[in-house]
Amino acid sequence: MRGQTTLDFAIGMSLFLAVLIFVFLFIPGLLSPFTAGAQDETVTTNRVADQLTKSTLGGPDQPYTIDRFCTVEFFDGNGPGRCVFDDESLSEQLGLDANRQHVNVTIRGNVTKQPSEREEILCWDVSDERLLEQSDCVGSDIRLARGDTPPSTNDETVTALRVVSLNLEDVTLYVEMW
Repeated sequence: MRGQTTLDFAIGMSLFLAVLIFVFLFIPGLLSPFTAGAQDETVTTNRVADQLTKSTLGGPDQPYTIDRFCTVEFFDGNGPGRCVFDDESLSEQLGLDANRQHVNVTIRGNVTKQPSEREEILCWDVSDERLLEQSDCVGSDIRLARGDTPPSTNDETVTALRVVSLNLEDVTLYVEMW
């Protein structure tokens, strides 16, 4: 009987350690749905980008082709009046909770076709009815950016991109949420 005591102890300790390791590995996965993360912002950001490109600024008959009048009115608020935008905040227009979710919508591109490192925020030239890069904008031009300024140090920022056609130019619609 004395020969089994060491063997019983080894088997018991191995089983105890295996169960303990399993519990430590399993519990964080069990609690992960209750921790805050960027997963819900990913879904919401994609929903907002699709909503803007397929219905609010565009139409279901021509997805990813956004109407220049609606786009100017959306970013300016005092546009030509062809599209109906309430005097709501950006969060309310997009169906977001302003207390919990922050959003920034910009249209970027390279309309000069000159090589550059990054796409620049675009403006709408009201007098010539064409797109300009932000560096070429003057006071009466409408900057195609709306919303809060995204934080520069936040790792929880989620961005959705959609390449769209605006005034026969390929541009990129950025939706950033945090």
